[in-house]
Amino acid sequence: MISVKKSKLKRILIIILTAILIFCAVSMTATKLIYDRIFIRYDTPAQIPQALSATVQSRQECQFFSGENQLTGYYYPAAQPDNAHGLIVFVPGFHAGGDDYLQQIHQLLNYGWSVFTFDTTGTCRSQGKNQVGFSQVIPDLEAALKYVENRERFGYNELILMGHSRGAYAACCILPQTQDVTAVVSISGVNSAMEAVMQMSTNTIGPISYGNYGFLWLYQAALFGKETLNLQADDILSTGDIPVLVVHGTMDTQVPTDTCSIVSHKSSIASEKVEYLLCEAGHTELLYDADGTANDALMESIHSFLIRCVEEA
Repeated sequence: MISVKKSKLKRILIIILTAILIFCAVSMTATKLIYDRIFIRYDTPAQIPQALSATVQSRQECQFFSGENQLTGYYYPAAQPDNAHGLIVFVPGFHAGGDDYLQQIHQLLNYGWSVFTFDTTGTCRSQGKNQVGFSQVIPDLEAALKYVENRERFGYNELILMGHSRGAYAACCILPQTQDVTAVVSISGVNSAMEAVMQMSTNTIGPISYGNYGFLWLYQAALFGKETLNLQADDILSTGDIPVLVVHGTMDTQVPTDTCSIVSHKSSIASEKVEYLLCEAGHTELLYDADGTANDALMESIHSFLIRCVEEA
């Protein structure tokens, strides 16, 4: 009788273990499929208005490596380079290249800033069979900053980090690894890679994504390492002493103000160096006026903030 019970128990355990293994295999496969679907290569070129053709013609294109992939960067000298305030490194958002922010770059040039931007891995004119993952923006920005430093910041002392969405996250999270940054401007910023990926995943397949949370974390940790994956903007901003302007739209549905955004973690950011600017607009819409040009009011606020930071540096 005892041996029969042991035999039944053994079969039950085997069934349970088999079910667990099957669940894990299916979940890992589903995780990779979802991830690859989200982070496919992005090659959609930006529509460049005729009014900005002179701005594009004045820029200098360059190449630098992020890992094994060669990235393409763009340096825009200020409208009056001899009187420029400093250099802004602008980090694009997800599914966007450097050219997608030409309106904002043009405005910054007119304000007297020089700008360096780039296409991230797997995007537009940069190499990469796909975008790898959300955290790929961190090593890409590291590579871009290394290139800028090797070029002696194109002759400028003041270095500003600015980014939109995923780029805003990177501009904040890169701070512990940079030196002599004057200020940071975070526009529509995501707080962490995991929060961003979960938001994207739920938008793709719904709440079932939460059942795969552990597998999503493990997969990304294998890609980027635990330290990079666990970077959170609110943690870094809380301990930093560099002025930061956090801009966000109250109508943002991609990075909502109450969930995965930097502003949603405002209560955990203790630093008095962090300022907030909320706009009644959406995730990308806050960057533009009704005529499709850069949001004059927003760009003026950013410029005023940066000039104040330069004067106080």
